Amino acid sequence: MQALASAFEIHLDPHAMALLCQKAENLVAGSPCGIMDQMTCVYGQKDTLLALLCQPAELQQQVRVPEDILIWGMDSGERHAISGSDYVSVRVGAFMGYRIIAGTDTRWNGYLTNISPEEFQRQHVKHLPEEISGADFLSRYSRTPDTVTTVDPGRTYKIRQPTAHPVYEHERVKLFRRLLTEASSEERRKELGELMYQSHASYSACGLGSYGTDLIVSLVRAEGPANGLYGARITGGGSGGTVAILGRSDAHQAINRVAQRYGEVTGYHPYIFRGSSSGVARFGSRTVTV
Repeated sequence: MQALASAFEIHLDPHAMALLCQKAENLVAGSPCGIMDQMTCVYGQKDTLLALLCQPAELQQQVRVPEDILIWGMDSGERHAISGSDYVSVRVGAFMGYRIIAGTDTRWNGYLTNISPEEFQRQHVKHLPEEISGADFLSRYSRTPDTVTTVDPGRTYKIRQPTAHPVYEHERVKLFRRLLTEASSEERRKELGELMYQSHASYSACGLGSYGTDLIVSLVRAEGPANGLYGARITGGGSGGTVAILGRSDAHQAINRVAQRYGEVTGYHPYIFRGSSSGVARFGSRTVTV
């Protein structure tokens, strides 16, 4: 979008550009994605993690990656598509849970992430079925508030876990950000890694795991802190794609062993990503003459 805007001499505010890119994915490509990838591509900064409150797209103070750790990305080789049935089903299930909570608590009107885990467990989980058929849900609640997905009456949806995931993930992310700003220590690295493992397990419980990504996470666990690796989790919409791995800055050999072992088991030798770069708001555009 930045290239097109530059070619046609159209000025787009960076925030507006991210929102327009999301619309292109939602309405043109048919992928019911959120805003995280677009905001990251626009506002990303080298050697930092983007802090984003998706309500709907509030940029917060970015957090520098501490010098004692590195974050790698390891490609599982399994195709990931957020337009796929797994991602859509989980998103629909979360919005169904949202609608059920809104119907049982007339005082609440907001985002699932604004519900604390304690409140969720105390007040809301008892109203959420493990799963429900689309037809049954529609007969009781008519629709969900989501504007880019619909409930299929012929499908059965998981409700409780997709609804719980954003509640608990929000708490994990807040703690992760706080830990990144604390003094370097072995205990801090272990806590950061454990939060990543918890996040991965929650995603998998929603139905968004895959054999390849689960294998990478288990191989990272096997290497463990003794070899400089502390945590790993699936990224993006799940069901394949890339696994993020957190380790000490000197853990390259352990990363290479994980990749080698993964290749031996699956026959696919994963590409390893490292580092980060500035987003389009800083990069701008470049003109290439032929």
